[in-house]
Amino acid sequence: MDQYFLWEKGKKMYFHLPASWQVVNNVVPDSERISKSVYQMVSESISNPIGTLPLDQTIKPKDKVLIIIDDFARPTPKKEMLTCLIDHLKRFGVKDNQIDILFGVGTHRPLSEQEVEAAMGKELLKKIRYTIHDCHSEKLVSVGRLKTGGDIKVNPLLREVDFRMSVGSIIPHLSNGFGGGAKIILPGVSGYETIREHHLACVLNKGAFIGNIRNNLFYEESCEAARLADLNFIVNAIYNSRGEVKGVVSGDFKKAHQSGVDLSLKEFSVNIDQQADVSIVSAYPHGEGPQIMKPLDPAAMVTKKGGTVILVASIQGGFPEAFLETFDIAYQMAKGDPKELVMKYLQERKLIIENGPLDMNAALDFTLLYLTLVNVIMVSRDVNKDQMARVGFGHADSLDQAIQRVHEKVPQAKVNIFAAGGLTVPVLKRDLIFDWKNQ
Repeated sequence: MDQYFLWEKGKKMYFHLPASWQVVNNVVPDSERISKSVYQMVSESISNPIGTLPLDQTIKPKDKVLIIIDDFARPTPKKEMLTCLIDHLKRFGVKDNQIDILFGVGTHRPLSEQEVEAAMGKELLKKIRYTIHDCHSEKLVSVGRLKTGGDIKVNPLLREVDFRMSVGSIIPHLSNGFGGGAKIILPGVSGYETIREHHLACVLNKGAFIGNIRNNLFYEESCEAARLADLNFIVNAIYNSRGEVKGVVSGDFKKAHQSGVDLSLKEFSVNIDQQADVSIVSAYPHGEGPQIMKPLDPAAMVTKKGGTVILVASIQGGFPEAFLETFDIAYQMAKGDPKELVMKYLQERKLIIENGPLDMNAALDFTLLYLTLVNVIMVSRDVNKDQMARVGFGHADSLDQAIQRVHEKVPQAKVNIFAAGGLTVPVLKRDLIFDWKNQ
């Protein structure tokens, strides 16, 4: 009996499949060994930027510098990347009191003191000012308009400095294609109404799918916001299939990001020529609240209608009660037809949970849509059967338990295995990309 594994918490979790199940895709690409530290990769990348001049030729010693960093929902090694970046700024003559750090949390919750300390480290925390973005603040400033009509309001710190930089991660994103780059501005440091307008106007765009940044209005509008907000320089980590930082790209927010996307696609892309009856997928590296729903996207894409996705996840702190309540509300509103509810609200540019966090609304929308195509069993000890029933999922405490349950119903099955679902980009050989308007 062959042995397989999933990545969970950065370690391999081994399992076996029934002899009657046939694996058609086992996505565990080989990854090169990492020989450099994150600090070294950042240093080399900053010294050789893509699409811009080196920082020592663009930053003046008296400049006020803003560094925007992503939040707890991304795997970015913030402390190591920030330390290196600030060390370089000091060499250019920029002093600690000229630097501000802004946490780009979008519509997510604010960071706790412990999360801020983990992101910055005790030494930087003593010397560098930081602010946590508030998307509901009345002090946001307008920098222009989206092509879809919405006003682009951003954190006022962007207008109070001479140079704007960002630190983030380039990982697959189900609507933007990939994270990182311009997303640090929209949604990272934008106003709630700006983020809302962007999401609702662009999420059903035909090009808005995982791994794609070409002819993707969702991505293009984020780039337009970054241009208008004058984002000068990005420093973005790229990852291997184990979730380790394998490199860093720096420079122009679009050109450097494109380079990082190209490198990431080489690592994460997998050609799929047939759909399976069962897809077994790890949520890794996602491990926080609604974020762990993201791997449902690649898994649902490659699973037959009526098939089953077994999603294995470690969920830090479990699912927030507020997130579970969004499903309670949605199922009541849906009156037996969740897909019609989601499509109606998206087409009318309305949120099901008005004024709720956009990540929760997005997770709600896509989960309800995917559940019209596939069955989902959540394997996690961080949530229970009753909680998952509220979402519409089955639940199992172990992967073996979930596999046995599905095998009893489907003795003969073709199977996909995604060892790190959050770092997988299916490339479909047939035109199987979802067009929800016509599904």
